[in-house]
Amino acid sequence: MPGAPFPATLTQVEQLSSNTLQLSFQPAVRFEFIAGQFLQLHIDIDGTVHKRSYSIANSPADFQATGLLQVALSQVDGGVASTFFQHAAPGTEVGMTGPYGALTLPEALPGQLILVGTGTGIAPYRSMIPQLATLAGEGRAVTAVMGFRYRHECIYAGEFARVARQRICLSREPVLDDGEYAGRVQGQFSTLNLNPEKDTVYLCGNPGMIDDCVALLRDMGFSPRQIKREKYVYSGH
Repeated sequence: MPGAPFPATLTQVEQLSSNTLQLSFQPAVRFEFIAGQFLQLHIDIDGTVHKRSYSIANSPADFQATGLLQVALSQVDGGVASTFFQHAAPGTEVGMTGPYGALTLPEALPGQLILVGTGTGIAPYRSMIPQLATLAGEGRAVTAVMGFRYRHECIYAGEFARVARQRICLSREPVLDDGEYAGRVQGQFSTLNLNPEKDTVYLCGNPGMIDDCVALLRDMGFSPRQIKREKYVYSGH
């Protein structure tokens, strides 16, 4: 259960894309989570604690095997967390609380599963990949719709390609490769043969994108219980 912050040690910082870091942490206490949940980091900078929330990007099984929790951080020029982790060395200690959130898979899926995310909003879906592989093996239709501004900002695409139909939407890329689509993620809804009686849509990322998607889905007949969402509110990363 969430409570007081506990120590977690930074073990690795990786550059995932031109504007995204992947951070690996080793928590100092027993930690359990469900794929799709997030944690909160408490970063002490000169005596001031800055709190930042990040979806867990690796699966529970991977965490059990490695003892590490991974998160994806969008780099923002001058951002508090961005600057801190760009210069943080392995062994740096931060506080951690969690897990939080209910962006988790249901026990039963009567129809298609559509996973929509922009930028690091696809991170919680990466945590679900073992479950998505099981669903794919059962013949379930799973589609990952991922939105980025440019191709060089894309993360985790190769991993989703093995377990889901994949649509990479690039809003500012003038030239597209095979498997890429021009425009924003919500532009894909009309092409997915959605059934508002059975299908389930997950939304994670930019609040404006989520609000636009919810409005479109409701116009298509989706009820609130068929739309699961988590907004990434900008906090000066």
